Amino acid sequence: MLKTYTGGCHCGAIRFEADIDLAAGTWKCNCTICARNRLWSFETGSHAVRLLAGAEYLQDYSFNDHVAHHYFCKRCGVHPYEFVDLPAENRQYYNVNVNCVEELDMDAVMAAPIHHVDGLHDRWDRAPAEIRHL
Repeated sequence: MLKTYTGGCHCGAIRFEADIDLAAGTWKCNCTICARNRLWSFETGSHAVRLLAGAEYLQDYSFNDHVAHHYFCKRCGVHPYEFVDLPAENRQYYNVNVNCVEELDMDAVMAAPIHHVDGLHDRWDRAPAEIRHL
């Protein structure tokens, strides 16, 4: 069931709200940027994240095919969410950083499935062999 949560970066400059279904589970990816940032995220719809404050501090980082826009705070460096646009699949969505969402029921989060994807090898349909570091 979707519920609206608020969240933000470490310094508080960026504030957002996001519609998240905790029961849908969370995601961890082993691609270079997700693994290095230890991103643990909720996947949610393309209109499910709304920036409330801090547009001037939000920086977009994108690389390779530029389908994923990794947003971070220019002041504190925290990555509150990313926007993914897959034109070939006609699919758009947000990955919201679990650790940037406030007032979560962590028991509900931990009871839901954790999905792992092998983004390092562009195998988005399967888990990587090694997940302990994620």
